[in-house]
Amino acid sequence: MVRREWFPDDGDREVEALSSCLGFAPDDLRRPLFLDTETTGLSGGTGTVAFLVGLAWRKDEGMALVQYFLGDFNQEQALLWAVGKCVREAGVLVSYNGRSFDWPLLQTRLVLRRAVWPSPPHLDLLTLARRIFRPRLPDCALQTLEQAVLDLHRADDLPGSLIPGRYFAWLRNGDPDVLDPVFIHNRQDVLSMALLLPRFEAVLRGSDDLHPLDRFGRARLMEARGFLDEAIHDYWRLWRHRTLGAAAPVTSGAVGLRLARLLRRDGRWEEARSVLEECWRTQSYPYAAAIELAKLLEHQARDLNAARRIVSDALRLLALAVVPNAQWQGDLERRQRRLDRRLGFDERRAFALTG
Repeated sequence: MVRREWFPDDGDREVEALSSCLGFAPDDLRRPLFLDTETTGLSGGTGTVAFLVGLAWRKDEGMALVQYFLGDFNQEQALLWAVGKCVREAGVLVSYNGRSFDWPLLQTRLVLRRAVWPSPPHLDLLTLARRIFRPRLPDCALQTLEQAVLDLHRADDLPGSLIPGRYFAWLRNGDPDVLDPVFIHNRQDVLSMALLLPRFEAVLRGSDDLHPLDRFGRARLMEARGFLDEAIHDYWRLWRHRTLGAAAPVTSGAVGLRLARLLRRDGRWEEARSVLEECWRTQSYPYAAAIELAKLLEHQARDLNAARRIVSDALRLLALAVVPNAQWQGDLERRQRRLDRRLGFDERRAFALTG
């Protein structure tokens, strides 16, 4: 059984930022195939079958959506053939957690049926969502992003955990009403991915209206992908606006540390020193800030006494902490011993003891 629908789509189809940041060819990204499956189990494995495969792609001025349904297990070969035909025409396969679940499951079914599909480039939006939106969201489930990022709220949605039971109930009694919520759930999953793709493009483009924590997520992604100038620009913007409430206090310390590390790597150690001194003064991530500042004072500023002073102050502060941290303490103590050796404190102590 096949259900086909068409939806108007006048959204942004630009892909330059996604292409340059993630390494996909622009022409491929302009031909995305959005994929989501509903299965007989949620744990995968050779016994799990995809009984509903939802696909969507851009067609003319809209979005074509098709849902292939497995009415009988003997029809799986035909379903896989139909889905494979769509996959062959895709520039990029777009999923949400599909790299870990949907795609491996379909590949397993292909092996068991002795069939072969091409493997187009795969963009898993969950990976991107975790990098960008995790700082401000409780989790990165698709429905969480729908509500927080797309301002989309489902009504009476069927939980995914109940979907396998609905399919088996349909196999027993053939009541089509049992499956309607499953088709609706699958359709919304696919369409939500189509809405998220241009939103990610806008975020990576660096829109001025980004939530501060989304900008922080964007900067982390740019840093991880090697776009250091972009990352520094975003970190600076967040750092300069921290006193205006543009970022949560706990995030200000993280922003400062990341910014200082990149500035130091870029040879701008005086700017990095200013940021780290502010982190230390305001006790934002104090121990990490103390270690980074001590490194900078020792190696770039060549001020060993100032570096040792910072380390000693951090150790005294740590001794007063309600919850001790052995890792920070060990790191600070090693750094103090190193500075003592360089300053000759060990030799002076030895001389005092021996007379």
